[in-house]
Amino acid sequence: MTGKVATANRLREGDIVYLTKEGEWSPNLQDAWLVVGDDSELTTSASKAEQMRDVVAAYLIEVECIDDKLCALSQRERIRAAGPTV
Repeated sequence: MTGKVATANRLREGDIVYLTKEGEWSPNLQDAWLVVGDDSELTTSASKAEQMRDVVAAYLIEVECIDDKLCALSQRERIRAAGPTV
């Protein structure tokens, strides 16, 4: 199954975070709120958090659910989810 999740950077630390169904931001992609189909509610929630200065640069990414795990479709987002490369 393919869908979208919201990602951003936490304003204070710059950490990569993902929006959860509860409206919180988690550093773990597996906690993300997966939306299949109409993503307008997800977009609105991410925009509100950005306006409140909780996060910056919020945007939606495409993910796929494989064996009950969320996997980003783009190479860039897979690297962001895995953490820094050295």
